[in-house]
Amino acid sequence: MKIALVYPKYTTHGGTERFVFTFARQLLDMGHEVHLIVGKIDKPIDGRIIVHKVPIIKPGRFLKVLSFLLFSQQVLKKHRFDIIQGFGRTIKQDVFRAGGGCHKEYRKNVLRKIKNPILRYFKLYLPYQLLLLSIEKKQFSKRNFKKIVAVSNQVKKELIANYRISENDIEVIYNGVDIDTFHPCNRKKYFSEVRKRFHIKLHEKVILFLGTGFERKGLSSLIQAFAIIQNDYPDTKLIVVGKDNTTQKYVHFSEKLNLSGSVIFTGPQSDVKTLYAAADIFVLPTLYEPFGNVCLEAMASGLPVITSRANGVSEIMEGMDYLLLNNPGDIEDMAGKIRFLLANNTEREKFSLAARRIAEYYTISRNAQQFIHLYQIILRCDV
Repeated sequence: MKIALVYPKYTTHGGTERFVFTFARQLLDMGHEVHLIVGKIDKPIDGRIIVHKVPIIKPGRFLKVLSFLLFSQQVLKKHRFDIIQGFGRTIKQDVFRAGGGCHKEYRKNVLRKIKNPILRYFKLYLPYQLLLLSIEKKQFSKRNFKKIVAVSNQVKKELIANYRISENDIEVIYNGVDIDTFHPCNRKKYFSEVRKRFHIKLHEKVILFLGTGFERKGLSSLIQAFAIIQNDYPDTKLIVVGKDNTTQKYVHFSEKLNLSGSVIFTGPQSDVKTLYAAADIFVLPTLYEPFGNVCLEAMASGLPVITSRANGVSEIMEGMDYLLLNNPGDIEDMAGKIRFLLANNTEREKFSLAARRIAEYYTISRNAQQFIHLYQIILRCDV
């Protein structure tokens, strides 16, 4: 098949970005012709991929999103593809993977809960926010897709509720992970090296947070929970990996709670498998998450994962219910779950093994096969 993948960035920073990176390689290995319609590349690209680079107008998110949408549509009109698959703010595709969930739900679960009324109004009605709503409305118009892939049942329900999409038009395909890249054996390879790099002692316990968009991912709640358990477990470090425009705000917050020596902000990291290998627990207390790829990567790496039920990945965490947060803002509950894992080596190991078993089922190879099956159904219906 001649398959076009449409996404503005080809990189390994971010969950969707790493998914596109590994998904493209899977399609190539399965013998398909892969075309990448992209605006920015900051990772060496597989020579087998046919790249169509489109201009992106800067500065500002509004122009970046709008320019990629318009210019990518121009490229798609010039070529004939068997399947066009979109991943972001794009329209008119055969398959749209709603990896970012439903933007209407994000506004409801995150933006409308901002306490400051002036800031809340400002963020809700930014031109950028209104643009995203407009694009989303077009994306989910029946004439602009043949199938929508929801990355969790949570997303499927949200799309049906907000856009009255027929249940038959939505396929749930959970994300997949490269279980060879993300593996418990990495601990032997990278544990000492990473800890030395960040000045962490070998006997200390490490809690890992990884994500872009610290506010939505619940970092402030995690820092507060970490402050609580520090009294009982002073030999514990919190590593914060990711990119955010407000990082300095969280640095100051940590300092205010007397955690400046215990919370380590690394910024974005390209080789995240080494970070999982140096950690003992992964925590993502997200306010809204369609499906946290980072949680699946952590599970494949053999880490117990504490996350919220607002995260679509919670749907596949069989046997790990105790680690799920009913309310990501419940600091005491989060601290209790972290304390439980730190205090019980046997329980921590039990959850570690359970996490790996789950990840071994949700592989990137299985995910790609599910997409190919969906493509074949679409092509048969077009005949």
